[in-house]
Amino acid sequence: ATAFITHAGDDRYKDFDDEHLRFGKSVWIGTCEGCHGWGVADAPIPLNYEEWEARIAKGKDVLYQHAIEGFFGPDDSMMPERGGNLELTDDEVRAAVDYMVELALSHKNEE
Repeated sequence: ATAFITHAGDDRYKDFDDEHLRFGKSVWIGTCEGCHGWGVADAPIPLNYEEWEARIAKGKDVLYQHAIEGFFGPDDSMMPERGGNLELTDDEVRAAVDYMVELALSHKNEE
């Protein structure tokens, strides 16, 4: 497994009781937050459910595939393979995706 470091600003991101989601958060902070925290390359920000709604509707298998294999979307958006960290395992990528989905869902009624 890859080691991850969280930063002092991660208090914006919800902690979940589920161990898998806590692990996903650590992967997300270590690799994914650089783009998904700020919308770089049109990366959907999980603090904004509206940006995730259509993606979540496609199902987790599609999200996993895009995150693992990489994806070029509309309007020059792109997702690099494994978030640009080729050392991540499939399970680590899936955990990060699961964390982002749950984080987005937790913000569903805040809009």
